[in-house]
Amino acid sequence: MSLSQSPPPLFKQGSSLTANFVVCVLLSITLITLDLNLNFITTIRSTFFSFTRPVIEVLLLPRDAFVSLSQHASTVLSLNNKIDDLENDLRINTKIMLKIQQLENENRELRALLGLQVKLEPPFVNAEIRYELPDIYTDKVVINKGKVHELAVGYPVISSRGILGQLSRVYNTSSELTLVSDSNISVPVSLPSSEVIGITKGQGNRATFELQYADISANIKIGDEVITSGLGGIYPPGIMVGHIISVSPATAGQLPKVIGRAASSAGAQHQVMILLKKKVDNGSE
Repeated sequence: MSLSQSPPPLFKQGSSLTANFVVCVLLSITLITLDLNLNFITTIRSTFFSFTRPVIEVLLLPRDAFVSLSQHASTVLSLNNKIDDLENDLRINTKIMLKIQQLENENRELRALLGLQVKLEPPFVNAEIRYELPDIYTDKVVINKGKVHELAVGYPVISSRGILGQLSRVYNTSSELTLVSDSNISVPVSLPSSEVIGITKGQGNRATFELQYADISANIKIGDEVITSGLGGIYPPGIMVGHIISVSPATAGQLPKVIGRAASSAGAQHQVMILLKKKVDNGSE
């Protein structure tokens, strides 16, 4: 028995490769021709796209949400950074404006003091108020000049608005200034509008004083100016002390109660001028 020279077929034999290629080419040409004449492929594509469009949009939702959240987060971060920058700019501008305002106030005070220096006879010493003493029973502040600047107890102190008080304690490089509103300070004054001479006594509230020894028949009115009379030789005459803010009628056996408000207030970094005209050994404490 002889063996066959050809192996048995292992796979099903189909059409040849060339035949398949020819069929595909003919089918392609046919479809192209039909599409050019009938345009049916475009219709099929449009129909297919219409059905697949919702599915695509749903599949794109996570991407769109991520992009939207990223943009929102980026916008919020950018706005926060801009807000921080604006707040920093505002703080810087506020500091600049406060500094400008402070310099303007100091310039105004210095100009006023220069005007007083022209009217007053030297010698005098310029100083600056540093801080307020934490004593509720006295009205005192501390200035940055002392014995090394030839200051002594009792020297009067003037600001750009008028009499501020007098020195009550003097150290080497600083001094305590007792204000006109302190109950231990008295200033000889006069009221030009009513030709009254009196003495002020502070009320201990950093603002007001009482006018004592006023003429009971004098016509003192609210708003009248109170200036130094020059009596006693401590304060030069004609310097503003304050204005009358209250006048109570006199009662039997008593003088009218007249209250004035000090023209000058003591604040940190205010410029003041100490007159060196006369040294007083027993100054007010």
